[in-house]
Amino acid sequence: MRRGGFTLLELLLVLLLISFVAAAVIPAYFSRSDVTLENAAVLLAKDLRAAQNRSAFMGEATVVEFLPDGDGYRVLTKEGRPVDNPRNELPFERRYSIDGVFRGVVIREVHLEHGRRLEYDDRGEPKQAGRIVLTFGNDTRVITVNPPYGHIAVLGTSSGFVDLGY
Repeated sequence: MRRGGFTLLELLLVLLLISFVAAAVIPAYFSRSDVTLENAAVLLAKDLRAAQNRSAFMGEATVVEFLPDGDGYRVLTKEGRPVDNPRNELPFERRYSIDGVFRGVVIREVHLEHGRRLEYDDRGEPKQAGRIVLTFGNDTRVITVNPPYGHIAVLGTSSGFVDLGY
């Protein structure tokens, strides 16, 4: 009498097939410029909010410095010391060239009064308005930061990102 069910070999073949399909589909999905750029823009907006919250919580100024080559940004104290990312306790830095998901994203333009540095005071308020332009292929997203409270907007968003202010 034979019981119903799957053999180990059948299960392994199904898992192998699923792995091949995932290996083909996932990179194709993330190579779509609108998906990659949208995710990078929303992550930047959330990181700006995290830097602002850090300033207010710690009661000290925080600086978001955009790298000169357009490859990313880092969060520093006003004195230039690296700040830890609150999510993982590693230095708060993003480099698009080493992150496989965001490879190809470039910070094309940074429009800030202090060059390539967005400064938050010890209350978490940005010292100036700013505009950061991200590109990937032919697609563009613009992130704006507006005083006095640091409202963040992602212009051209396809995900419907809304800054909730925290």
